[in-house]
Amino acid sequence: MSGRPDGLAGQWTGVVLAGGRSRRFGGVDKTRLPLGGRTLLARALDTLAPLTTTCLVVGGAPVAGIPQVPDEAPGHGPLGGLLTALDAIATPHALILAVDLPFIPGSLLGEVQRAGAEAAVALVRAPDGRMPLCLAIRRDVAPVLREWFERGTRRVRALEDVAPCAWVAAEAVAMTGALWNINDPLTYARALEMAEHDCPAC
Repeated sequence: MSGRPDGLAGQWTGVVLAGGRSRRFGGVDKTRLPLGGRTLLARALDTLAPLTTTCLVVGGAPVAGIPQVPDEAPGHGPLGGLLTALDAIATPHALILAVDLPFIPGSLLGEVQRAGAEAAVALVRAPDGRMPLCLAIRRDVAPVLREWFERGTRRVRALEDVAPCAWVAAEAVAMTGALWNINDPLTYARALEMAEHDCPAC
């Protein structure tokens, strides 16, 4: 099941975290990598759009026509991008997705959004214990999160200690590679194989 939680239309901004230095890609801008007929950035925006009333990109190279803000703490991990997003949005909630998770299904994002409607933060837990960068967060978490960040906290998992947190289990996600993270040329090559028949124009 996907779509906005009942009665919450207008309360969510979709945020794509597109920063990072792509060291393992030799500095290549991952947001522009093609996959299944779309760039990684376009795929992330397309996944968020049905669940949110507006979208915002944090970091990455500017793309015409897409609202975008620079990461206020480049080089300090995704928490810096998350704080940038919370400062920039006008809605009470943000649905966050990393640009390098191209196969995240809308159904899983919908579960995260519904959990986030009832908690300050909602995070995804993969079957192997990993925590993909896909989460829901309330804008009013920003002050305490900034305090932790300024004390040196950089791990996204620390969010469960910052605010009341709900966990969404990803075991039920049947889609092959749903949590696949494109973080180097090898994983990108495998993703190209997976996306061979994933082109909307085909």
